[in-house]
Amino acid sequence: MVKEKIRVKNPIGVHLRPAGDIAEAAIKFKKCEVYLSSGGRTVSGKSLLSILSLGIKQNSEFEIICDGEDEEEVLKAIVAVLDPDL
Repeated sequence: MVKEKIRVKNPIGVHLRPAGDIAEAAIKFKKCEVYLSSGGRTVSGKSLLSILSLGIKQNSEFEIICDGEDEEEVLKAIVAVLDPDL
């Protein structure tokens, strides 16, 4: 299991487009479970609606949790979606 905390830089927060990009990246990895955790709630990182339900705003922090065969790869893919400069 790998985890990484991310601080949201986008002024709009994690809105429809980045949430969709996260879910799309996570879905590609069939042998790995992906979760996002924020505000005491943990949801599937493969579900667009679940990600949106977290209501992640600018400057808030959330955690990406990956568990499975491809955990390192999926974590890198999701971080790259949120911050291409990393």
